[in-house]
Formats: sequence, structure tokens, C-alpha cells
Amino acid sequence: MSSLTIREFRAQDAEVVDALVRESWLDLAASMPGWHELVPRLNALTQKADDSEVLLAERGGRLLGAVGYVGAHQARPDFFPADWPIVRLLSVAPFGRGCGVGQRLLDECIARARRDGAPALALHTSPVMKAAQGLYARSGFVVHRTLPDMYGVPYLLMVKTLG
Repeated sequence: MSSLTIREFRAQDAEVVDALVRESWLDLAASMPGWHELVPRLNALTQKADDSEVLLAERGGRLLGAVGYVGAHQARPDFFPADWPIVRLLSVAPFGRGCGVGQRLLDECIARARRDGAPALALHTSPVMKAAQGLYARSGFVVHRTLPDMYGVPYLLMVKTLG
């Protein structure tokens, strides 16, 4: 099996990245009463690529995952402190799960936050995202506070202190 590589997003990747994100989030549809509100936002990685670093995970030329790293003081929801970079839409295709893809993408975001001298790295997630929450906890993220419900489910702001 070839090794997993992480690379930067290119504009010509937009269509395949959008499809991967939609596919990777589809299993949440039954758990989210507001799924129809979330779907149009699932292209945020590609739509906001000019204001963030979008990272892609590939093995043997096949896209397995994607994530956005949004630096401090970049556009983001107002519940995030402005001086904390954030993780946006960590997505792993169903056929790529269980192989460390999510961990590699998250580790790359953590490394970039350290590169930038950030005091912390943040993300928001929901308890319906059980696998993701396990990944975040194993990587040192802790619940910072609860957020208002989104898409019909509770959300949490999680943070990893750096340094």
C-alpha cells in the first residue's frame, strides 16, 4: 500500500474536494434535523480556500480526506476567539476511514498552528460526530464551552492549548 501524502489544495481540485466533503458528511444526515441547512455549507473548504490553507490527504493519487486550517484573524464564526486558528470541516471519505487519515490532517493543522506561534487551536463539533470527537480528544482537544445548537443538534467549542 502506498503511503499517505498531504498536499495543498489547488483550484482544479474544487469539484472533487466538494464531492468528498459531501460524501464524508452524508452519514450524519439522519442525526441532524437541520441537515438541509448544512448541505449548502459543505463547500466552505473550496469557497473559502483563498482565506485559509486547505490540505488534502491522498494515497496512490486518490483523495481520501480534506481539512481547512484557518489562521488567526482570518474570517471565521464569531464564537471563535480571533487570535486562535481553527480547524474547518475535517472530512474523511468513508473508504478512507480507520487508516489514520483524519489524524494526519489534524496533526498538520496542529503543526501549522505551532508554526504560526498560536496560543491554541480550536474547532467546533457535535456529539453526533462520535468518531471525530474521539480523534479530537486523543489529540489533546478539550471542551472549552458549549455553543448554541446548529442544524438541530448541540455543538461544542473544543480547544488544544499549544506551547
